[in-house]
Amino acid sequence: MDKKMTAIFALLVLVTITGIGWLSSELRPERVRPLPEGIDNWVELFHGYEAYLDQRISYSTVSGNSMEPTFGENDKVLWVEVDPAELKVGDIIIYDHPTKPGEGPIAHRIIEIMKNGEYRFETKGDNRSESDAKTAISAYFVSEDDLKGLVIGVIYVAK
Repeated sequence: MDKKMTAIFALLVLVTITGIGWLSSELRPERVRPLPEGIDNWVELFHGYEAYLDQRISYSTVSGNSMEPTFGENDKVLWVEVDPAELKVGDIIIYDHPTKPGEGPIAHRIIEIMKNGEYRFETKGDNRSESDAKTAISAYFVSEDDLKGLVIGVIYVAK
């Protein structure tokens, strides 16, 4: 083999290796960055939580399925203490069970707010057909005294 054929063969080998490298990099799953493009810190990623950053964020482990599919058994809900006047219909709150001390905490969605001297909240689990105020077993409204806080996030457990 002369020098010209050797050079052409070497060039073909290099082009083949480069092509294989390019193809494998295109087929490889994209690496996930710790933060999305254009986001400089975690605060920017969690829009809406900025107002709570000066407060202590607590968590509770969920037991039961009354809030599925929003969250379920063993998921962690993140919550902050909040002024009852800041709450609105649709918010998920965490509270101690009003009629069964020691049972709870419970995280349900607010479906109605009543103000008569103090705030009272009618709540309902997303997976329930009736509100907590209309259940036959232990009907109740959530008072300001039972309110622990506002749920601001969920850490889901792999299932």
